[in-house]
Amino acid sequence: MVPLGGFIEIKNLTKNFGKKTVLDKIDLDIPYNKIFGLIGENGSGKTTLLNTLVGFYKPNRGTVLFQSLDIFKDMRGVETRFGFATQAGSFYPNLSVDENLRYFGRLYNLKGRALKERINKLLELVELDYARKTLGKELSTGMKRRLDIACALIHKPVVLILDEPTEDLDPMLRKELLNLIRRINESGVTIIITSHLLEEVEELCDEVAILHRGRLLEKGTPEKIEKKYGKNEVVHLELESRNYQAFVKELIKKRAKIEDVDYEGKKILLYTPKGDKLLNTIMKVAKAKKEKIIYVSADKMSLNIIFEMIVRGERNA
Repeated sequence: MVPLGGFIEIKNLTKNFGKKTVLDKIDLDIPYNKIFGLIGENGSGKTTLLNTLVGFYKPNRGTVLFQSLDIFKDMRGVETRFGFATQAGSFYPNLSVDENLRYFGRLYNLKGRALKERINKLLELVELDYARKTLGKELSTGMKRRLDIACALIHKPVVLILDEPTEDLDPMLRKELLNLIRRINESGVTIIITSHLLEEVEELCDEVAILHRGRLLEKGTPEKIEKKYGKNEVVHLELESRNYQAFVKELIKKRAKIEDVDYEGKKILLYTPKGDKLLNTIMKVAKAKKEKIIYVSADKMSLNIIFEMIVRGERNA
């Protein structure tokens, strides 16, 4: 049954550590049975927000409502309804896979046949049944991530929070873990996930929120955000001379449609409604000015490019 009203509502959430504001008046609604992504640079407040969601931190102002109930007035309810797999890992390295799950199950008063059946189901879900007797410290990185998720799911939470679950995994293991996350979501579990890999977020998440220095910059479906910022294409250009100001002036003289320019290390980003035409003009100007092009390409405004553009704008504000 779909819960009535808001599922998770974050209202005016502010968290300070001493004089430093780590979360600044965050307002978010996280819908039921969706995959919700939090993206931002290191230090943007993502992990602090997750820790506040599960009650590890108490906010200085604002609140978090779970199905209209203040989580800070019902911490036991949060413990039974939320599961959290942290970056640091939660399992015990000197216990086997099976022993870890038994330990966490008993913390939630699971025992006997019910605990055994739950462990068997989870080991099948995360594909670790063959390794149930293996010590945690002897598992591969991918297996450790799956064990962490299994431990977080032992009590059948309705919300699963995952902090950078695919970090340091190779592409194949990352793909396997993303498929696992989808299967968990399909079973009726709402998932909140952080990731530095924006292509991953774009592919996986139903909705996303962009954080920067503790502030919420943007939120919505990836499609909605891309539509808002996606009227332009972005042309990546690297010249051997790096004499970009003069080159851009020449492009404008040739009536190239350039909405904005960002300087990014050795290259520049040119935002334009007509990528193909700008590429043509770039080639003509480079030939006329005898400029050597190291790299040039035109791309649609992906979530990754939009994120970089928004954050860069904040830094320069």
